[in-house]
Amino acid sequence: MIRFVAASFFAAITFASFAGIAAAKDPAVTGVRLGVNDGKTRVVLDLTKAVPYSAFLLENPHRLVIDLPELDWGVNGDTGAAARGVVEGMRYGLFRAGNSRVVVDLKGPVRIVAHSALAKPARLMFDLQAVPKSKYKKGQTVALNNWKPPTGKAIPMPQAKPKGDRRRVVVIDAGHGGVDPGAVRGNTHEKRITMAVALEVKRQLEASKRYRVVLTRNRDIFLELRDRVKLAQDSEGDIFISLHADTHPKRATRGASIYTLSERASDKEAARLAKKENASDIVGGLDLSPYSKEVTGFLLDLTRRRTMEESSVFANMMIAQFRKKKINMQPHKTHRFAGFAVLKAPDVPSVLVELGYLSNKTDKKMLLSKNFRKKVGRAILASLDDFFKHIDDLAAR
Repeated sequence: MIRFVAASFFAAITFASFAGIAAAKDPAVTGVRLGVNDGKTRVVLDLTKAVPYSAFLLENPHRLVIDLPELDWGVNGDTGAAARGVVEGMRYGLFRAGNSRVVVDLKGPVRIVAHSALAKPARLMFDLQAVPKSKYKKGQTVALNNWKPPTGKAIPMPQAKPKGDRRRVVVIDAGHGGVDPGAVRGNTHEKRITMAVALEVKRQLEASKRYRVVLTRNRDIFLELRDRVKLAQDSEGDIFISLHADTHPKRATRGASIYTLSERASDKEAARLAKKENASDIVGGLDLSPYSKEVTGFLLDLTRRRTMEESSVFANMMIAQFRKKKINMQPHKTHRFAGFAVLKAPDVPSVLVELGYLSNKTDKKMLLSKNFRKKVGRAILASLDDFFKHIDDLAAR
């Protein structure tokens, strides 16, 4: 679970919820606090028991990343990242199996001037101090007892397609997850909405017995953009559908829209959304410098024209089925296109479905409803039937 938090260290204001913590198997975070004193900003994590940690600094943008063993997040309360000291905001959640992560967004370069762990009461403390760029120590790392987080990917391994299985493989990508909550409005997180919709779509597709479904994630865990694409390819996916639910500066904006990959954005809104979604790896606390060109730019020369054309055909069929199922669509430019990293598989037709906007009260209520999830499932099933009939008809000519 993710929370954006800011609190007064000296007033000892703690966002906490102890319900269910006593029964939790893993250690739990019971409070998160921020405070400023003598030019230093302190980050405090209150715990049910002491745990090891490692922490390091990243730039572009500046972040403090704290890795911990897998924890239960027992923190509850107001959301919203009010700036305090050198901290702009904070988010936390499961990064990979056995590894929880806290990402602290910073206003600029800092150094870790002190860090400590207390056993009774259990808490972790990190003191940060702003420094000029000339004194910034890139990659500064601290740890308790040289603890290192577990390595390895969180990608669910694709199952081998059984011999003789003629079903099309549909890869459903629930956007965001773990330390990356996606859009947030109050206690509503995009990552939870996309997971709920993905599970309902999976249920309906499998019930039809016409499709084999692969989920990029099946729980609340972080997944790199490139790994989502790789899973689609390793699964020999016939089509890739990425589910999202954004926010918009204009609260009146509502309705679903479908996006496909293109070198140039169709409009400012498409460009804005692509930039936001492509920053998912940064939100998760990843250092993108070794492969920034691959993640933030698109190797469109690797993307086959045929795949892009098929993606566009499927997007238009999906729009038609959404309208038939009376799912509210944006009135203009329902099919948009831009450079989404998650759609860059060169051999798998891919679409990104923007289900609606959490910033709009009507859309938010709709996105949380079971009936809406069922309607989306029916619309996607019908659009897949239309698309693969079209592909089969072309092949038969």
